[in-house]
Amino acid sequence: MGCGKTYNVIKSRENTSKFCSMNCLGKANGDRGRIQYRKRIVVFCTNCGKKIERKPSIIKNWNFCNEKCMAEYYERSKAFSGSNSATWQGGDIDYYGPNWRAQRRKARKRDNFTCQDCGRTELQLGHELSIHHIIPFREFDGDWKSANKLSNLVSLCEYPCHRKRHSKKN
Repeated sequence: MGCGKTYNVIKSRENTSKFCSMNCLGKANGDRGRIQYRKRIVVFCTNCGKKIERKPSIIKNWNFCNEKCMAEYYERSKAFSGSNSATWQGGDIDYYGPNWRAQRRKARKRDNFTCQDCGRTELQLGHELSIHHIIPFREFDGDWKSANKLSNLVSLCEYPCHRKRHSKKN
């Protein structure tokens, strides 16, 4: 293969050796590279629209001319943040453990069915109060018994009191 010269090789390599020297290998790699370069495809940077050439094997759904463009696009599109992130662990928690409903009822009764921030009652609101975890449920690492202790729960109207607690505008 390679340059076509005859050359000596050790017995264990006689079926696999293809080049007589490193120079011959380098020339063959250069020839292959030129062929591959001619097979490149023109695509456009997903961020800035600049025309770029890529080998067919590395073309993806998103193609970028450089890392700066890639970072700008990811930041602007939120492509890998929130629920789009591989490390996403969920937003709001939907399940607070098997004792949640009972604890919720007990907290509302303890608080006399009254918002502990503004004093409005369920009767005035026309619906049940929200129950807020004083220390966020997430901080208990799945220990729902501790998270749902009555001492960690407070009855609040959803708006504005519960929302204020979550936005830290106490």
